[in-house]
Amino acid sequence: MRPTERIHFAALAVLSVLALLLWGRLEHPGRMLLGYAALAAGLAVMTLLARRQDRLPAPLQLLVDFYPAAFLPILFNTLEPLIEALRGGARDDILIAADRALFGVDVTVWMQRLVHPRLNDLFYLLYATYYFFALTLGLILWARDRAMARRFIFTLMVCYYISYAGYFLIPALGPRFAQASEYTVSLLTTPMSRTIADGINSLEKTKLDVFPSGHTMIAVAVLLVAWKRARDVFWFLLPIGTGLVISTVYCRYHYVVDVLAGIVLAFIGVAAGDRLYQKMMARDAAARG
Repeated sequence: MRPTERIHFAALAVLSVLALLLWGRLEHPGRMLLGYAALAAGLAVMTLLARRQDRLPAPLQLLVDFYPAAFLPILFNTLEPLIEALRGGARDDILIAADRALFGVDVTVWMQRLVHPRLNDLFYLLYATYYFFALTLGLILWARDRAMARRFIFTLMVCYYISYAGYFLIPALGPRFAQASEYTVSLLTTPMSRTIADGINSLEKTKLDVFPSGHTMIAVAVLLVAWKRARDVFWFLLPIGTGLVISTVYCRYHYVVDVLAGIVLAFIGVAAGDRLYQKMMARDAAARG
């Protein structure tokens, strides 16, 4: 079994045990466990296909490496009931206090003076690039060196799961909800900003996903890997990634402390993922003799 499937199976096992432990606090625990079982079955299929990946048609080879692009959003959308059952609700007060301690103001409220319809469109568009940012580098690496791409995908999975753990540690809704009454200037002033905001709200069922900023963490992780393994692509991604990080605060999805945590954890996640992948691959090679 490849490292990527192992980490996904481990995540499913942890979440399934958590669902069992919280059974009496969940509205539909049985349905949740059935969902995790279905995801496990899909992983089993991917595991079998991966064993003969080099003999598969090119589209299936691509699927076997990039199925996490569908797997992770499905898994992510199951987290909120578990977070609520375990933690009891949002703790935005902790993050608001941290931002005020660092900056002396509520940063997203202070930033209202910068709001402009064109900036709204720009930063909502940059925020939405998150859903393609990692995939772009992954596909470029896959075209150049598939082993390198698989290592990158595994490293990203480590980063994603670290961010998911953070949601359980400090569940929060973010400024757009927790501080909504403090805003006097709307960001949703154009068709583009409204469409993107509505799309994100409808697609992302887990709203307690603020600390750390997953958008920041993944963007920085992608940039770190690009700097190391695809320097030419790094210079193309850098301005987009920088704008993406800024957009998390401008668009009121995150507090600045979330962004800072995402940056720090991206460095930790990339280093840990790289090292873990190398150890797992070396151990597998030794086991094969």
